[in-house]
Amino acid sequence: MKPNLLFLFDLRKDQQEASVIDETIRSGVQFGGTNLWVLFFAILIASVGLNTNSTAVIIGAMLISPLMGPIVGLGYGAAVQDLRLIRTAAKNLAIFVVLSLVTSVLYFTLSPLEQPQSELMARTFPTLWDVLIAAFGGAAGMVAVTRRSYSNIVPGVAIATALMPPLCTAGFGIAHGRWDMFGGAFYLFIINGMFIGAATMAVAKLLRLPRRGELDEATRKRHRLIIVLGMALVLIPSVWTAYRLVQQELFANSATRVARELEADAGSPVLMHEVDGSTRTLRLIVVGGEDQAQLRARAERQLAAMGLRNVQVLVRDAGDSSLNVEKLRKELQEGVNRTLVEQVKSMDIQLKALQQTAEERRSAPAPVDATVLRQEVQAQLPAVCAVTLAEGARSDSASTAPQPASVVVLDLVQALSESEKESLRRWLAVRLEKTDVQLIERLDSRSTSAKEKNPRKQTTCLPKS
Repeated sequence: MKPNLLFLFDLRKDQQEASVIDETIRSGVQFGGTNLWVLFFAILIASVGLNTNSTAVIIGAMLISPLMGPIVGLGYGAAVQDLRLIRTAAKNLAIFVVLSLVTSVLYFTLSPLEQPQSELMARTFPTLWDVLIAAFGGAAGMVAVTRRSYSNIVPGVAIATALMPPLCTAGFGIAHGRWDMFGGAFYLFIINGMFIGAATMAVAKLLRLPRRGELDEATRKRHRLIIVLGMALVLIPSVWTAYRLVQQELFANSATRVARELEADAGSPVLMHEVDGSTRTLRLIVVGGEDQAQLRARAERQLAAMGLRNVQVLVRDAGDSSLNVEKLRKELQEGVNRTLVEQVKSMDIQLKALQQTAEERRSAPAPVDATVLRQEVQAQLPAVCAVTLAEGARSDSASTAPQPASVVVLDLVQALSESEKESLRRWLAVRLEKTDVQLIERLDSRSTSAKEKNPRKQTTCLPKS
């Protein structure tokens, strides 16, 4: 089993020739001609997509961007110890970056859309997860480059690592003096570039690609130190930002839970809430005259019970002019929607119960018409004057639970013999589809009087006068 498993993960079975891999990577490093024009168009497409908040357009720019070529060349050159390739890739990457920034700055300076949209803001807060995406994406890209056949991995890597959007976002920051956006976006680009290159170098080492140059031991040590220090300097801030992001998310979830508990309390004046994870602040909007200090203390106790300390709880009256009316409208609408959803669920449960009852009634045998039953019985026994049918349950000491039973009361002008009663009981069991049918005889008084006056008279059911 173990040799078979190793064979499944063997990257060398469909690996391209080393010379072809080398030629492919070097062609991607080249500057000018096709690569330059494609880069220029990709920058403009990405800038338009970011400016108009169009995800599809941004993805298109990432697919055609040639920025990964020099970065892969840097990692490959470090793996095969080709110092000339490293220098060429580094120079061309610098040119690509400067050209991207200049083009995006020009576009955003001329564009009338000056408000940063969500797609722009999403590229200004890099975290540890961006490091992982870049590393895994770079490794997948290098694996795809070294295969014999074409693979759809390369487009996926281009979308996942997203080299072009951070550069264009940095250009937006320069164009509008938003240096916070420039710093975050350019840092994200550095993260992507460095860890794509590191992953490329690791895969090239794993595949044991042949060396294309020879470096002395001092140069190799210097390169290793530069790579390690560079990765550490890039990694540490991203780990810190990831930690802060997780802490803010945990705080927001817990604070929101406490605020909703306060809102759900029937006697609570809390109308809505706002949570700010970056400042660890919970704002409660209230109506009515409840003591705000008491409400603040209650919220702080509940937050402390959930392990949240050093939290700023602010209580504002709904009449405050700084009230976020749009947020209030949104939360009220969400409350209405939740109520409607609960009502729909309750109605759905009731509907299913009614459908089940109707199905059971449809599957149950149709009730027997008493008139038809009387006529059928009289056809067999003319002495029967009337028939009363009752459905019920029978309970006795031998049974643990009541059993369904049918009771048939016969009004007779003449008592039935035992054989007639037994025959009638069996027929009624089949006719009524019941296993237990109880017969009760009752002699008609008028027929009895007539029998006494004239014993020889034929005894049949007398009509009611």
